[in-house]
Amino acid sequence: MRLHRLGFLNCLCRTLFTASLFSLFGASAASAAGPEPGSAGALVILSLGGKYQEAQSQYWFKPFAKDAGVNVKEGAGYNYAKLKVMIQSGNVEADIIDVSADTVTALSHDGLLEDIDWSSIPAECQSGIPADMKWSTAFPTIEWAMVMAYNTTKFPADKAPKSWADFWNTRDFPGKRSSIGATRPPVEQAALAMNGDLSRLYPIDLAKAFDKLKSLSNDMIYADGYAQVAQNLATGEADMAIIPNGRVTPLLASHIPVGINWNQHLTFPSFFVIPKGAANKQNAMKFLSWVCQPSRLAQLAAPTNYGPINRDAYRYISPEVAKLLPGNPETAALGRIADAKWLSEARPDIARRWAQMSLR
Repeated sequence: MRLHRLGFLNCLCRTLFTASLFSLFGASAASAAGPEPGSAGALVILSLGGKYQEAQSQYWFKPFAKDAGVNVKEGAGYNYAKLKVMIQSGNVEADIIDVSADTVTALSHDGLLEDIDWSSIPAECQSGIPADMKWSTAFPTIEWAMVMAYNTTKFPADKAPKSWADFWNTRDFPGKRSSIGATRPPVEQAALAMNGDLSRLYPIDLAKAFDKLKSLSNDMIYADGYAQVAQNLATGEADMAIIPNGRVTPLLASHIPVGINWNQHLTFPSFFVIPKGAANKQNAMKFLSWVCQPSRLAQLAAPTNYGPINRDAYRYISPEVAKLLPGNPETAALGRIADAKWLSEARPDIARRWAQMSLR
C-alpha cells in the first residue's frame, strides 16, 4: 500500500488533486476563531478528529490563532497512502500534521518531511523533553500507553496480575482475556510473556510470538476495535484486557471495578510534523514555538487521557489525572517506548501471520 511507483503517483496526482485537502482526506474543514484571512498569514492543521481534536482545537489551535493573528484552518482524519501521495505530488495543502511515530519514521525515510528548527523552540520548552524524543523531523506532543487492565473484583490487589506472564497464566489467573486482533495483534505482549526484559523486547521473533498467541486459544476474545475490548471488560465478559490507557479511564469514571497494571507497558508517542513543501512553514514553526510551553501541553491531559511527552508539563497536571497517564513520573520507569522503526517494517509480516492464524 505504501510502495507506490513514482510514475503511478504522477498519473494519479493529476486526478486526485483537483479536490481540496479536506475532500481528499474525507475531512471537515473548520476555521479556528481568530483573525480575518491574510492578517498574519494562514496555517492548515490536519489532525485525527474526534474528542482528541476537539480538545486540541479548544486549547491549542483557536488560542494560537487569536494570539498570533494567524488564520488557522483544521482538517480531520487521513489515510497514510493518500498523505504520502499528497506530499510526493508537491501539492501540499497541510502545514502541520498530527502523526504517530511509525508514520514519522516512514515519511522521514522517504524524505517527505521538513526539518524542525529546534533553535527556534524556546529553551524552557526543551528542558523537559527526553533526548530520544527530539527528532530532527518531528516535534513530540502526547503519548498513549498499551496496558493491562483487569477486573478488581475477580483479582483484588493481593491477587492481581503483575506481568504479561501472569496474563498468559490461565491456571493461576483463570478467566477470559480480550484484545483487538487484525489491526494490532498483541505480539509485543506475547513476547513479554516469554521474556519480561523490556530492554530485549525488539526485534520480536514473530513465529514464537504467534505461537504464544495461539496458546491462549479459547481464553482470548478478539475484537475489531478497542471500544469492544473495553465493553468486554465492563460487562465481565473478559476479566483481563490488553488496552490503551485512555480506554480504561471512562470505565473508572463509571465506577466499573477495573485496575491498571502499568508494569511492562508500552508507550506510543505522537508528533507534529511539517510536510515537505508546506506553504506556510514559517507559521508552522511559529505554532510549534507557541504550543511547546509545558503548561499548554498539559491542558490536553484531562480531556484526552493522553500524557504529555514533555516531563515538565506534569507540574501543571493534578495528581488525580497524572496517575492515569503514561509518562507519569511514578510509573514511567515501568514501561518503554515501542520501537516505531521495527513496527513499521514488521507490519506486513504481522498481518500475514495473523491472516494465517485466523484461517485455522
